[in-house]
Amino acid sequence: MNFPILNFITDQSIISSLMVLLILLFIWGKLRYDAVALIMLALFVILGFIPSKEAFSGLGHPAVVTVALVLLISKGLEKSGFISFIGRKIQRIIYSENQFILILCLIAACLSSFMNNIGAMAMLLPITISICQKMEWNPSKFLMPLAFASILGGMNTKIGTPPNIIIAQIRGEYSNKDFNFFDFAFVGVPVSVIGIIFIMLIGWRLIPIRPINSAKNPLINIDDYLVEMIVNDNSPLLNKRAYDFRSMLDIDTSLIGQIDENKKKAEIHGNQKFHEGQILILKIHPDYIAEIQKEFGLSLNLAEGIKNNENIAGIEAIIIPNARLIGRKYNYFKRLMGGQLSLLGLWRRGLKYRFRLSNEKFKAGDVLLLANRGEKNKLSDTLEMAGLMPLWERELDVIKDTSKTFLAIGIFLLSLSAIIFNFLPIIVAFLLCVLAFASIRLLTGNSIYRHIDWPVVVLLAAMIPIGNTLTEYGITSSIALTLAQFSNFLDLVWILILLMVITMFLSDIINNAATAVIMAPIAAKVAIETGESVDAFLMCVAIGASCAFLSPIGHQCNTLVMGPGNYKFGDYWKLGLPLEIIIILVTIPLILLLWT
Repeated sequence: MNFPILNFITDQSIISSLMVLLILLFIWGKLRYDAVALIMLALFVILGFIPSKEAFSGLGHPAVVTVALVLLISKGLEKSGFISFIGRKIQRIIYSENQFILILCLIAACLSSFMNNIGAMAMLLPITISICQKMEWNPSKFLMPLAFASILGGMNTKIGTPPNIIIAQIRGEYSNKDFNFFDFAFVGVPVSVIGIIFIMLIGWRLIPIRPINSAKNPLINIDDYLVEMIVNDNSPLLNKRAYDFRSMLDIDTSLIGQIDENKKKAEIHGNQKFHEGQILILKIHPDYIAEIQKEFGLSLNLAEGIKNNENIAGIEAIIIPNARLIGRKYNYFKRLMGGQLSLLGLWRRGLKYRFRLSNEKFKAGDVLLLANRGEKNKLSDTLEMAGLMPLWERELDVIKDTSKTFLAIGIFLLSLSAIIFNFLPIIVAFLLCVLAFASIRLLTGNSIYRHIDWPVVVLLAAMIPIGNTLTEYGITSSIALTLAQFSNFLDLVWILILLMVITMFLSDIINNAATAVIMAPIAAKVAIETGESVDAFLMCVAIGASCAFLSPIGHQCNTLVMGPGNYKFGDYWKLGLPLEIIIILVTIPLILLLWT
């Protein structure tokens, strides 16, 4: 499609302007990054820079398929009970805070090397909080190191993080083959080890430690909001079901349970009918007690009160990135849960919301206090479907079956061996691993599609043809020539530092996968223009794209720990900035030594 009015503007100028707009939209953050990528892809197609038949060619790109398969394998390992096994081992050996930081970070880095680093961090998050509560430690000291160690570990192998997968494929375009599985380890492992040592000895001291609650209490304490009410003889609730009563209550009031004939707390299910004299347990704000009493014919039970919120069947769960609840309000939560879970409270960035939740939109990292109203054996699937990850359990068992743990590990190690020793291509080996997980029911039915982080897949699929356009229209070469001119008065070491700093900056403000798609071709062209090794420049981008330590939005691992750790936006750079400086000081000499 031709636009005569634009003829006086060069193609390069238009494409460059679109790329600036793309980055600005990523920084703005009001639109999902996959939506931004699709919008820009549509503009590139409309303006004729990308042929329509190639618009979705990225979906078949090996890097995109590999990312999807790695996500499925990570979920299969999680569902196998592997993390419960690790949790039990950790609890047996810890005795001090510094020792726990070291063990936690090393395990996170090792797991992230061989599975998606976000999945590895999410698996260790509940264990970390549980151990902190048991040992009466403040989780703020441990959660940011956990997130950063998970990011560091992703640098170590070809599959640890999407940027490595992308850059391994791009390397194949400039040489005879992709990077091998452990090629990234020559730089990644020393960076991870030194980074973890820094975090353990010095870094944790830079983290603001804020009290969340008393040492053994969960994030959201609802003691002051629980009351017992008796169903009067004239109550309109008589012979009505609990489900009907719950449907009449707003978000500020919830029916939690009942007091049984043994004067013990008991759950009350949706089909159960009310009777005269029945004692109900409600979560309610004190200002609304009189209104509820009058409307439903209830009276306060003043003889006894609930003494311990640990007796309340509930669970705290965090909203993971890309969950279905994000951007939605309580009414959507209610429809999605179908009465299986009730929302009792919300924790966001250190603030507690206990009423007027109906007007709040859910965000990634929010911690929800939930009450289970469905079957306990289906709770894990219910949480997973909503994009919720349990943090603190109250009378609810969501631990996965561990009977398939070693079988799952064996299958995964077999697929890794096939890749490492070049028996099978990475896509084929991981596809066979996913099929094996499905055959033993670790991955089932429609849940397979839920386990794929579709925003990341869509982002990559859209960015790959856009990245190809930068190369085809000479923009990559133009940028590379500009950067190559610095070689006239700068040594190679300073060019690599400049390239890494630019990549780190982009990774902190836009998605790391998008950063790799944009920067890797530029780095390769700079290497060619300066007559240096393409491998060295690509490895520089690989490390830089994985360094998103300055904000909670730079990486999903950072987002996940913000609520449970009671961190603020400005807390991350206090540890992240010195860590990034150390990474540069370690990485550049290693790249010069090993890859030039």
